[in-house]
Amino acid sequence: MRSRTRIRHSGKAGFTLVEVMIVVAIIGIVAAFGTPAMERFFVNLRARSAARSTADALRIARVEAIRTGIPHIVFLSAAASGDPPATDPAGTALGADPGTGGPFPVLVLRDEGDGGGGNPNCLIDAGEIQQGITAQRDVAWGSTLSGVTSVPSDTGLADHSTGSSFRTRAGAPATWVLFRPDGIPVGFNAACDPDDDLGGVGSGGGAIYLTNGLRDYAIVLSPLGSVRVHIWNAGAGAWTN
Repeated sequence: MRSRTRIRHSGKAGFTLVEVMIVVAIIGIVAAFGTPAMERFFVNLRARSAARSTADALRIARVEAIRTGIPHIVFLSAAASGDPPATDPAGTALGADPGTGGPFPVLVLRDEGDGGGGNPNCLIDAGEIQQGITAQRDVAWGSTLSGVTSVPSDTGLADHSTGSSFRTRAGAPATWVLFRPDGIPVGFNAACDPDDDLGGVGSGGGAIYLTNGLRDYAIVLSPLGSVRVHIWNAGAGAWTN
């Protein structure tokens, strides 16, 4: 009886050079079309993160002012009316952003005044608690798509090309807003005199505008202190929530 020889097949099949080249070509085509889309995705993600962080800074300042009974100020690095950007009214810089080496785009300050005790002087003094918001790459102040169209709920100045529609006690453009211990946002002048230069209810409403060239965001602060983030809908030609 003849013995049968069994032949075992490994089941493994190799790839030809042509097949490998086809796969490499497909990967290259997918990468070519996918990379710009991925870049836009992350650029828009950073813009949304910047808008949310800015809104959170306003909310934190208000909550801390109520909790501590000490006024809190939100400073912005946006320039206004030729004033030097990224400073308090006296010209003190808004800290150093470790990510960029420049000033923080948004700084929350617990304003205890020169001698402490909760009497604000609207200036950044040594020893006062500060919280900076780190800058996001490709995000700038102002608006690109919406132009000069303000959010309907923005009670600040109409021109927000610098990124801020807040105003001082006298009505001039400003890049800051102060939250009183009752949580009401108010405008102020450089003198920061509670009797003459701190505004009353309604003076602290305004908005912050951010853009990455593809999307515009507006962070609106109501005269009573609530915060809402809006995005420009290019198709509708209007701001939406």
